[in-house]
Amino acid sequence: SESLAATASERGVSVRCLSMDEYEVAELPTEPLVVFFASTTGEGEVPDPMRHFWRFLLRKDLPAASLAAMSYATFGLGDSSYPKFNYAAKRLHRRLAMLGATPLGS
Repeated sequence: SESLAATASERGVSVRCLSMDEYEVAELPTEPLVVFFASTTGEGEVPDPMRHFWRFLLRKDLPAASLAAMSYATFGLGDSSYPKFNYAAKRLHRRLAMLGATPLGS
């Protein structure tokens, strides 16, 4: 994530590189573009730094189009020998789309 942020910054893109637990998730609907890096732990669980962020995204009171102005990319990290490899990133990708965000390349 830091390498991608540095490259984007060198090309004139305004960038913030934060852990999900450092980011104020309520600001997400105002972001035009977000690149997520997510690892998976254990049996497909989200990692500790992602828990608060993930709980916010799972709120039932979020409108279906709450992230309609946002584009995103999701990168999953982990050990491909596990049955639920990249499960947290896949779940994040699906939930962002359910909230109206547009995956890059769509």
